[in-house]
Amino acid sequence: MIVAIDYDDTYTADPTAWSAVIRLLQEFGHKVVCVTQRVDPWMQEVHDAFEPLNVPVVSGGAPKVETAAEAGYFIDVWIDDYPRGILVARRFVGPD
Repeated sequence: MIVAIDYDDTYTADPTAWSAVIRLLQEFGHKVVCVTQRVDPWMQEVHDAFEPLNVPVVSGGAPKVETAAEAGYFIDVWIDDYPRGILVARRFVGPD
């Protein structure tokens, strides 16, 4: 199973808990990928958060389902605080 997790207001809502969930999913053989609509120059924070977890990060201004597919990830389960963003793009303009 491939699980996508959003960064802003999802992973960042409780990084400790989500990191534990990610590790558990990986232990059970599942692939976890971060799919975000963030774009440069705000991406370094995302990469820094997921690198220790060995979670790839894909991003872009397109709907998340398209961004993931273009990167070769066909997501089975989405974890996102803004489910509409999976199918509809919204421009990320930077951290609050």
